[in-house]
Amino acid sequence: MTRTSGEIESREDEPAVDSSRRRFLGTTAGVSAAALLPTTASAAAQSADETVTLVHDTHFHGRFEDAQESELNIARYYTVVQEALEAAEQSMFVGNGDEIAPSVLGLEFEGEHMIEALNYTDIDVVGVGNHEYDFGADVATARFEESEFPWVVANLLDDEGEPVPGTERWRTFEKGDLTVGVFGLVSEGFHSLTDYPDEWEVLGYVEGSQEAADALRDEGADVVVCASHVSTGVHYTLAEAVDGLDAIVGSHSGVVSDEPEVVDGTIISEFGDEFDHVGSITLDANGDLADWQRTDLLLPEWEPSPAAEEYDEISVRYTDEIPEDEHLADLTDEWTGELEDELGQPIVESEVELNATFDNYAVETNWGNLMTDAMRTVGEIGDIEVDIAAQNGGGIRGGSTLGPGEITGADVMDVLPFPNEIEVVEVTGRQVVDYLEEEVRAHPDDAFGAQPAIQVSGVSYEWMGHEDDVWVDNVFIGGKPVDEDETYYLAHNDYSIGNSAILSGAEIVLQSGQFQGPFVLDYLEERDTIAPERENRILRVDETVDEATVTGDGDERTLTIDVPDGAAEIQPDSFRAVIRTGDDLEAESATVDGDGVEITFDADDLLALIEDVDEPALRLFGEYEPDQAHWPYEFDVPTSDGYDYFKLRADVSAAAVEDPNDDDSGVDGDPDNHTDDGDESDEGDGMPGFGPLGAIAGGGTGAYLYARSRSSDDGADRTETAERPSDGDDS
Repeated sequence: MTRTSGEIESREDEPAVDSSRRRFLGTTAGVSAAALLPTTASAAAQSADETVTLVHDTHFHGRFEDAQESELNIARYYTVVQEALEAAEQSMFVGNGDEIAPSVLGLEFEGEHMIEALNYTDIDVVGVGNHEYDFGADVATARFEESEFPWVVANLLDDEGEPVPGTERWRTFEKGDLTVGVFGLVSEGFHSLTDYPDEWEVLGYVEGSQEAADALRDEGADVVVCASHVSTGVHYTLAEAVDGLDAIVGSHSGVVSDEPEVVDGTIISEFGDEFDHVGSITLDANGDLADWQRTDLLLPEWEPSPAAEEYDEISVRYTDEIPEDEHLADLTDEWTGELEDELGQPIVESEVELNATFDNYAVETNWGNLMTDAMRTVGEIGDIEVDIAAQNGGGIRGGSTLGPGEITGADVMDVLPFPNEIEVVEVTGRQVVDYLEEEVRAHPDDAFGAQPAIQVSGVSYEWMGHEDDVWVDNVFIGGKPVDEDETYYLAHNDYSIGNSAILSGAEIVLQSGQFQGPFVLDYLEERDTIAPERENRILRVDETVDEATVTGDGDERTLTIDVPDGAAEIQPDSFRAVIRTGDDLEAESATVDGDGVEITFDADDLLALIEDVDEPALRLFGEYEPDQAHWPYEFDVPTSDGYDYFKLRADVSAAAVEDPNDDDSGVDGDPDNHTDDGDESDEGDGMPGFGPLGAIAGGGTGAYLYARSRSSDDGADRTETAERPSDGDDS
């Protein structure tokens, strides 16, 4: 198995990774660390009392160990942290927030376990993250007050304009001859990310940071540092707009940089989250970068990233060579023991691998289909029939695959760790369409490319997400065309309902009292085996082409379409026909002939697909490599998570398929029943593998989104990505 440097998705809005490509959505006046470090012994000579080393990142998500690899854990991580702290004359351990959740431990203990662990580590300061508030302000305040270290956040204020209870906006520390000032920063969209009181205030990034930097300078700080819990792209804005800011460490995005970057004199250093990396930067009295180090924690069978070969500052430590801190190992056993007894037993066996990764933002997954199918059964509590269920991609937090094989209760709770209640609302067909469109994340605004951002049950649809051309189309509920005036029951989690402009105004017809994790767990316990599949519920479209012409004889049917305007190369093995019920048929062959593509199907199989289905809404989908020059983006396409290629769609006349020689056969039904001005398409049948590059502008840094590649039993590559920023319960 090889661990590669690639790209993560990091959303809570902040999703799969493309470890083979490095794309940037913009450029900045960034300078690599190597270009700025002293090059001679005399230039590098500094008084030990006039430097400070900052060891970071944390961002533990309430976990004591990696979701898949228990050898990667807080006990080994802290051993490496201690080594880094002890190697410097003056040092600080700086945390970046999202320490208490989301995880099954976080849900069970509401962060108490992490505070005990962090208190033991003697961490100097932690920036507040959005997940500190997952259980409400009262719980967050209690955790802050139990801490033996300060929590800092400069841009959160209560309703009286004071720091939110239990925190400080900034803090100074004396390290040798230096006074170090540290402030925290969180997303401006904090109200939509977590359970933050409506009446409390969130300041803008630049406003909060500048106020903190000015105050810290007034208090005598020689060096000013932001413990960041904002997305990577915001760092470049801060570097260019905030005076007196020397360094930004960590982020909301889980990015791992090859090396720190210096932008307009501000050092930007991001070394991931959880237990994979320990990073440090050393600053001098002027706030300049004097040195940096990164340690990658790897399992013995993993290979180092290419960056480890390129940079002397990057070292590799294998887990079998890192002793665990005994106290943290004991704490892990103590806190997890009770849960393991309760949740560690198998509850169901899966015949297939379940995709609970951040692909759930980007493509329809079999896990998404399984859990939303389970959510539709919640209507039994209120004796109602639920037509549709939806789940925000960011609320699926496992970051890994499950099975094939036995699935435990702990596995399910790790995937669904939020205290989100399933509710049912009554909506019109028009509202269903509007909600599906509301969830589309479009190019170029979304850092992770165009994405549907949800999983669904009971509904299928096509979607487009380019520039201003955002729409959903061919929406079918229960396999039937949506009736915009009809009413439907839609199940979702209360968090997403409350944060949707469409659903928040709908009438709630059932408050189930059921949290998603335990509810799905109970649903699975009632089954012996499961084998969910992808079912053409969510179909991406990048371009539509004119209706296919149909020719053929008794043995085959040939559908001919134009090559899309934006295509550089057609993928001949990608074509399939789909009808409104979600049933599909793969093409036997596809051949490019000049400006056209001829796609051949077995005639009997294609006729069987549409047999006994009135107005089947027959459509043809295929994939193509996009022509970079055609697309109006300043980044390489495709960048979207989960997609190797762009998708085309063409309508097909069912009558023409039945009788290719009938010149009067027309378009079947009304496939151009667009709810906007467009058409849409889907992903391929297999699990797409590539992820986009987030908006991590910065040509000089060599920053990448780090992922570890994994291989399934059949040899297909799998990639687990770091966490994304945020679509509610997603980051």
